[in-house]
Amino acid sequence: MTRRERQIQVFLQLFLLFTGIYLIGWNIWKLNSGIWAEGVFEFYNQEVPIFKLSAGLLAGTISLIASWALWIRAPWAHGFTILLSGFLLSYNLITLGETLSEAPYHAIPLI
Repeated sequence: MTRRERQIQVFLQLFLLFTGIYLIGWNIWKLNSGIWAEGVFEFYNQEVPIFKLSAGLLAGTISLIASWALWIRAPWAHGFTILLSGFLLSYNLITLGETLSEAPYHAIPLI
């Protein structure tokens, strides 16, 4: 592995670690904040919040697993990060729709 490839892998490890921590923390905060007075299983604002929360928690958990797999240099880690990129892209697209309707300037980091 060349020095450049190692730098890219370390950046990817750190990115996935921070992304996983952020997604898990953000979704747990949203779950505990009481945003949805009727509950997360009720239809709210044309969606059921439990699906978005579970997708965020799943993407965060998979992100932490992928970061750990890259850290231990597992042979399946690179393929797993490609799967994870699909999860993260779909979660960000779901979140982008809500963000554009509520506060468009928050869409800048998502893009």
